[in-house]
Amino acid sequence: MKKFLTSTLLLFLITSTSYGLTLQEAVKTALKENNYLKAQEISVKEKEINLKISKARLLPSFSLYTDYNKTTDPPYAIMNRMEVQKLDMFNTNFNDPGKSQLFRTGINAFLPIWLGGKLRIGIDISKKDLKAEKTKLSKSKQEIIYQVVKAYYQVLTAKSYVETAKLAVRDAQKHVKDAETAYKAGLTVKSDVLRAKVYLEQAEENLVKAKSNYEIAKRALLTAMGLMPLNSINIDGELTYKKFNFNLQKLIKTALKNRPELKELSIREKQSNDVEKLAKSDFLPSIVAYGDYFMASDAEPLDKDNSSWTFGLKASVKLFDGGIRFREVEKARLMKLKIKENRERAEKGIAFEVSRAYYNFLQAEKRVELSAAAIKSAEESLRIMEKRYKNGLATITELLDTQTALNQARSNYVAALSAYRMAVADVYYTTGTIDKHYSELAE
Repeated sequence: MKKFLTSTLLLFLITSTSYGLTLQEAVKTALKENNYLKAQEISVKEKEINLKISKARLLPSFSLYTDYNKTTDPPYAIMNRMEVQKLDMFNTNFNDPGKSQLFRTGINAFLPIWLGGKLRIGIDISKKDLKAEKTKLSKSKQEIIYQVVKAYYQVLTAKSYVETAKLAVRDAQKHVKDAETAYKAGLTVKSDVLRAKVYLEQAEENLVKAKSNYEIAKRALLTAMGLMPLNSINIDGELTYKKFNFNLQKLIKTALKNRPELKELSIREKQSNDVEKLAKSDFLPSIVAYGDYFMASDAEPLDKDNSSWTFGLKASVKLFDGGIRFREVEKARLMKLKIKENRERAEKGIAFEVSRAYYNFLQAEKRVELSAAAIKSAEESLRIMEKRYKNGLATITELLDTQTALNQARSNYVAALSAYRMAVADVYYTTGTIDKHYSELAE
């Protein structure tokens, strides 16, 4: 309930402010509120507890116990009397001593002195488990940041499409006026006016769709931030062009150094050495110490007719287990080889992902340049066509077709800018550095 109230308050603050939400604020909120990330953080805490458990196995253990038995079985009946020092050697029938009972209450202790190195190896394995889980958390954070950046740019893209749709409506309204003027001047027919009005209605319908998509995109951003998509939000920023420069070889080198997946596989590869050591430890002897102290009575549980203690050392070594230990060592070595192959495969795959992101970036950059030039050409073409139409040298169909070309050029430019910004985000994401550079994407 407390978490729900906190999230609701945060959502209210975000949606009620007059200023726009920035990308940095969106990411900060997501890293705090995202449920998947919270689950990953809990997994890290679980690994921390596992490490503490591994260390605790080095310490002695103590157990308090109590037990009771009642028997007529001659050996046990005699032993019960011996425990409380009430065995009468001369007046006891050892073949039929009769019934007896015994209450025992005591404490025992166990201390592993040497188990072939198993406990220390177990601690090393737990440490690497914790480190690997932290790299998973780092990867999850980068995924969350990437999803928020993507959702944020989708909002800016939808916002730009709304502005583009508004321009299309404005131009369509102008064409209606031009058609009505030309009709009144006797330069065209009534159908031109009707055709222009139909075109305006289509433009207005597209504006409604663009506004709807804009609202959907904003709520998708709230979801990516880990918040309930209950209200609309104000977004700071516009979809603009910013020059970025990348070098493919440096990008690949950075990715091989920073990608969390490779870090985890490197940890797992080192951990496989510990697993092999653990398997080999079964060939070594083990030594443990143990002790026991108890009070005994044949009358009441906590009564003390007698007390005894025991202390001992036990050493053991396996001589034969059907070859299981050899198979375990062999399996550990195979696991190490498998992890090595997976790491090399991952390195190649990551190098390809970075290369693909880089060339997509170059393509998107060129698209921005070409689409910007296309807008200028379309605007000039429309200017010429409007003059021709006003002078009766062009039809309404030619005018509206030219307007459609300009609308498409504007939409293409928005799409190109969006693709360019996302291509930059992809470069940072595939190199494993989006958590360090995402703020640059908002500039």
